[in-house]
Amino acid sequence: MTRIGIIGAGHIGGNIARFLARSGHDIMVSFSRSPATLDMLAADTGSRAVSAAEAAAQGEIIIISVPWTVVDAALAAAGGADALAGKIVIDTTNQFGPVPGGFGVLDLGGKSAAEVNAAKAPRAAWVKAFNTLTAGFQASASGRTGPDRVVMFYATGSGQAAAAAETLIRDAGFDPVATGTLARTDVGHQEPKGDLYGEEFHHDDAIAAVRRLRGTIPAGTGRP
Repeated sequence: MTRIGIIGAGHIGGNIARFLARSGHDIMVSFSRSPATLDMLAADTGSRAVSAAEAAAQGEIIIISVPWTVVDAALAAAGGADALAGKIVIDTTNQFGPVPGGFGVLDLGGKSAAEVNAAKAPRAAWVKAFNTLTAGFQASASGRTGPDRVVMFYATGSGQAAAAAETLIRDAGFDPVATGTLARTDVGHQEPKGDLYGEEFHHDDAIAAVRRLRGTIPAGTGRP
């Protein structure tokens, strides 16, 4: 059993809380604009409602699952970079925000979204995961078996974090496949407009796709 602090009470964070509590992990949920909503999520998922600071302090693994524009506020509520030092942090976010003409994928100046967030708490071991598939699809696909089991891509530069992420992804009901490091030439393929983003993969096809894409600049032609 691992003690996991989830910062963010939306659909993705709620799914993860439900999946991992069902697998026997000790789950804390936090960071909602509505205390009543947070309490309902905790009751529904078998987790505990706490503050973001408590989730960061008590969690062995921290999951950041908020809209891109709220990441800084979520990290501040958790206690900032010092509160995450030495922790494994799983980042489910995607770089969506205001763009000319509306709302879309932000230009991060050649960096991956994962790199941008990791720089905000550099003493944590960051993992990018649970970001490629919609919340609704994750909810319906979790727990499939055999050749129909769905892949959950992840990326990290830490061996320890990789092992922890693989365990949690399996416990959540998916097949973990690593895309590489947090560099844009690796993780960028599982971020918006990357070839791995928004698509259902199974093990063998996922391994072949990562082998083909790893170390290359994302083409930018995948799903936004």
